[in-house]
Parts: sequence; structure tokens; C-alpha cells
Amino acid sequence: INEQEGQRAPPSSDDTMPAWFRKEQEDYGVQVDDDSGEDTFDEAQWEWEKEERQKKADEYLKKRGEGISISDVLGREYFGPMDDEDDYEKERISAFSSFQARKDELLTYEELTVEDINNVIDFKEDPSETGYNPYLSKVQRPFSEYGAIFRLEGVLVDLIGLHAKAWQKVAKTHGYEISSPDEVRQASLYKPADAVREVLFWTEDMFEWEAIAETHKAAFNEAFDNWLESKSVVNASEDDYVADTSPAENDRAMPSDAEMSSMYNLAWSKLAAELDRSAPTADEVNRGILGQDWEVAVKDIFGWSEDPEEVYDIVVAYDKILQADYKTMLAKYGIDLDRVNEEDEQSLFGLNFPDVSMKEGVKDWLNTIREVEMSCALVSHLDSDQLDVILEATGLAEYFPPERRVSSDAKYSARSEYLGGALRAEQRPEECIVFDNTPISATIAHDLMMKNIAFVDHYAKYELLTADVSFGYVSDLDLMDIAKIFEGTREDNEPMLELDVSSGLQKQQRKLRTAFWDE
Repeated sequence: INEQEGQRAPPSSDDTMPAWFRKEQEDYGVQVDDDSGEDTFDEAQWEWEKEERQKKADEYLKKRGEGISISDVLGREYFGPMDDEDDYEKERISAFSSFQARKDELLTYEELTVEDINNVIDFKEDPSETGYNPYLSKVQRPFSEYGAIFRLEGVLVDLIGLHAKAWQKVAKTHGYEISSPDEVRQASLYKPADAVREVLFWTEDMFEWEAIAETHKAAFNEAFDNWLESKSVVNASEDDYVADTSPAENDRAMPSDAEMSSMYNLAWSKLAAELDRSAPTADEVNRGILGQDWEVAVKDIFGWSEDPEEVYDIVVAYDKILQADYKTMLAKYGIDLDRVNEEDEQSLFGLNFPDVSMKEGVKDWLNTIREVEMSCALVSHLDSDQLDVILEATGLAEYFPPERRVSSDAKYSARSEYLGGALRAEQRPEECIVFDNTPISATIAHDLMMKNIAFVDHYAKYELLTADVSFGYVSDLDLMDIAKIFEGTREDNEPMLELDVSSGLQKQQRKLRTAFWDE
């Protein structure tokens, strides 16, 4: 104790460290400073040591496998940051280091969403990735900001002849009928199962749809292989290939009404002799002809039977006799009924159309789009090999390179098919326009925020009202039509708002009128 001041002196280095401990440290080779007990704590060093300890702890927990992998939950690679910096750098370089890598990843998907496409295009247009102003191309090349997705069937090329042969075999195999050639023309625009549901209306059984689709696929492949021998392509509109009827066929002689009535009476007389019944009179037969229902005539006019099953059997037997007599009568006029039926069947199934025909004005329109650098993609229901052959035969391969084609091998749904086209065109869905001729295509395109243009060909104009616009021919299209369709969605075309400073400043004074009792 300092007796002069009455206070304890600050401890020296000898006081803070005992002599025996100092000697022991020196024996171990530890340098002992003789500084006074000043605070030499380094805060930065302490923070660094803390981060190192935390990093080692994180590595330890990661090696133990604690937690749930998001990639396992999603069933695909996770786009977010990794826990470990080295693993993140490795994953970023291998899968997500460029727009092309991200695009290649999406090309392996069978189902796509609008968000998937937008995320990839965002990375493509990122100035930090591209190094140029993304708005510059909108000024210099405005149409390069849009994408065109073309449907092969019905828009660029017609495959009605091939589909007609396939649907003819499907109808005979599954016991269905086709009521008009328009059904075959419209069915050629769809996948087989969708054609049964949207056009033919044969059945609602999903399992039968699959069976019909398999039959159609086999029949179509057979017709396609036969076409490969010639690879003939017609470069004209299909209207020129409707079955023509020569004047000689229109003006050829046919049986008169009296001969037809006599044939009906003779047929009923033959059947009455076979069934041992009284033959109907000519007046009774004429009443049956006017009624147009022979079952009612057998029961109520001829009085042959009241049993529905027996009446049906009688009418079937009469029809067989009538067909034989009618064929014999037509032969007298030089008409082969079998050949006539075959021609009617060909016209009914659309067999009079060429197998492959190019739509008129297609190449001119594709050249126009290529000149303005508008990216294009192609979608089709054909497999990749058949699609490649069709494009080579029609000369359209130069407009749609392999990386811009979407075939049935991609196994896309109807929605993902258009999104796959947008991915290959490298454009956002809302900046794409779909060229397709079916009413359902416009609905799907609008659900994906795409635009739709249809051509009045396989469907009437009133059936294509859901499309943004419909044209009669490809040659009617113009680039300004494309600009007008997107005009309502472009922000740079929106007029600027102006402040209205004149309205509402003057208060309207309403005139008052006093009503008196004597009035």
C-alpha cells in the first residue's frame, strides 16, 4: 500500500504472473512479455475465428445429412443457392451458368409452365449476362421481339389424304361411320384421341380412345410409308382436288319413278310368296312409300304381324330383295353399283384429296417473317422422323431448323406444346402468336397469354370467333396485322396521361323557381 497517498498501486507484470508460473512457461519455450496488463484484445481476429468455427459446424452438419433436399421433393434440380459455396459454384457452372444451359434443362421436361419460360427468357435478357441494352432491339428491330408458332397440319401443309386412308381403316376396324368429308378434314388437324372427342363424337370411353389412337397410328404409318415411295407434294389449294363429276355422269339415264314403284311392288310380292302371306296391293305399297317407314307399313297397313322382332326381320328380308333387284335394274342402264358405292366412299372419307399438299402463299409469308428477324417455331402431331421428311419434301426445312421443331416425340400436352414452341423460339409466351386453325387452339393460346391467328378453311368463320383474327388465305396477312394484334399489350404504345385542369372548376348554379298558391 502506498502509505503516502493511501491507495493501492497498480499491479506490475510480476504481480499478474507468479514467478513459478513464469519460470515454467519459459522452460517450455513460451515467450512471456513484460508488458503491463494493458488490454490487447483484437475484435477483428475474434470475429474471424467465430466465422471459421461456424463454417466448420455447418460442414459437420451437412456431412451428417441433416435436413431435406429440395431437389428430392421437386423431383428435379433446385434453382436456388446451395448451402456450401464450393457445391454452389460447381452446380452453377455445370447447369445454370448460361441461358443455353437453362434452356437445355427445360427441353428435357414433358410439362412446362409459363413461369418456366419467363424465368429462362429473363436470364437471356439480363444486361449483366448479354452486355447490351435490352431496349435497343425494340427500336432497331421491333418484330424481333415477337415469336411465331406455326402448326404444320392445316396451316402450312395439308395431310388430308394420308389421314383419310387411316380414318377409313379405323372406322371399319372399330365399327363406326363417318358422316361427311368435312369430318375427315377437321380430324386431320388433331391428335387421333382428340379427333374422336372433338370432331367425330364416336365414344366417351377413354380406353377406347387409346385403342382408336393405336389403330390410327398403325394405319397412318402404313399410308405414310406408301407415300414415301413417291414423295409427291401438290403445291396448290385443296379446293382444286375435290372429286369432279363429268357431265356424262350427271346426265346419264336413270330408272323412272314408275319403274321404281314397280320394283317396290315386285319386291313385296316376292317376299309375300316366301313368307306365305297375301301380297299387298299397289295402293298399300304406295302408302308405305309415302310414310317412309316400312316397319309401320308391315304392322299397320299390310297387317302381317304385331310382333316388333318379327316385323324387323320382315323389313330386313325385304331390303335384301330390293337391293338385288335395284342392282339388276341399274345394270340395264350401264351403271355398276359397286363402282358407284366405291366412289361415294372415297368422296366420303376424303380419299380424293392428295396425300400431301402445300398451302398457297406459305413460303412468301415465311420469307417476310425471316426478313424482319421474327423468330419462328413449328409444332406438329407427327413424330420427328416423319416431320423431317415432310419438311424436306415441301422445302420448309430451311425455315424451321431441327432445334425449332416440336414433334410428338416430346410427349407434350396441348398446353405444353405451345410453350415448347415459345421455348424454342426463345420468346415469352405473351410475345408469341400461334397460327392454328382449330377453335380449341385459340382457347389454349389465350390461357397461356398468347395470341392466335386462324385461317378459314377447315372450319367456318363463325366457328373461329375465339381467335384474335381470322383470314381466308395466308396471302391476306401483313406485318401490320401482327403489330395491331400486339398493339394493345405494348406499354410503349400507351398514351401518356394528361392532367385535366379545366373540368370541375366552375360550379353549376341551378336556377330556382318559387311556386305560389294561386298557381
